[in-house]
Amino acid sequence: MNTPKRQRAARWLRGSGIEIGALDTPLSVPLGVSVRYVDRVPTERLHEQYRELTDAVFVPVSIVGDAQDLSALADSSVDFVIANHLLEHLENPIGGLREMLRVIRPGGVLYLALPDPRVTFDVDRELTPVEHVVDEFRNGTGHTREAHFTEWVQNAEKHVEWMQKAGVKTGPERVQELLDLDYSIHFHVWRPDTFLEFIVTATREAGLEMEILEFIPRQGGDDEYIFVFLKGIAPVDSHVPPPPEELQAEELRREVAKLRGEVDRLQGAADRLAAVTGSRSWRVTAPLRSATGAAQRVRERNRRRDH
Repeated sequence: MNTPKRQRAARWLRGSGIEIGALDTPLSVPLGVSVRYVDRVPTERLHEQYRELTDAVFVPVSIVGDAQDLSALADSSVDFVIANHLLEHLENPIGGLREMLRVIRPGGVLYLALPDPRVTFDVDRELTPVEHVVDEFRNGTGHTREAHFTEWVQNAEKHVEWMQKAGVKTGPERVQELLDLDYSIHFHVWRPDTFLEFIVTATREAGLEMEILEFIPRQGGDDEYIFVFLKGIAPVDSHVPPPPEELQAEELRREVAKLRGEVDRLQGAADRLAAVTGSRSWRVTAPLRSATGAAQRVRERNRRRDH
């Protein structure tokens, strides 16, 4: 998936990394950047999990896992992690944040896009308090799991268009159905301001160190906001990559300079040709007159022969 906003945030990505839960909308990354895809089931089973995406073409899953369990990857083994519209799906988001940072090398990047509940099907749901996620980090998620699904069914599914068209069940029967499916709901809901509160709490609770590189709010009628974080603390003189529009402008400037050089070369050739054809020097004009006379004699012989 490539929007100007996502393209701008993706300029921080370098080297080789992973994207978790990309499904059929992977992030478009800069040239030379390589991505492996992580999901909790193999590619061939994704349609079983996401029955609403019947026509989707999923990215190839090369690592089976999730943001709360990336045990297939060693510590500090990737340059970046991309998690778009993922963190809200985690039952233990502090644990997930810790696990994602574990596999990122120092100085690497964590790219997060989250839905803004004010313009999504989470509009009627309560924002997640930090005390709630701290409790789930410390004590596990078993005691809150059913309550999450119940609240989801009551307050979110009525705004999910495809579910309403499909006539999904409601009430306790629907809650049990989703529990049996281990369906990936939005367990947590954050606005940008409350998400920052979550980040501050999570770094303190889990002993993490990260710094904001960029924040891009919801804009242009979209439904998401983006945070880009650095693992660790950036040095004072760290390089800030130029935004895509500046890179494009620089590429155009190089192309214009190249074309101007070609124009100058052609103009020089034209000037030299004009100097030769307009010269009165016998050293220049004599060969030209001789060649012209020879061409005329050839044309005359051909004319007489044809008649």
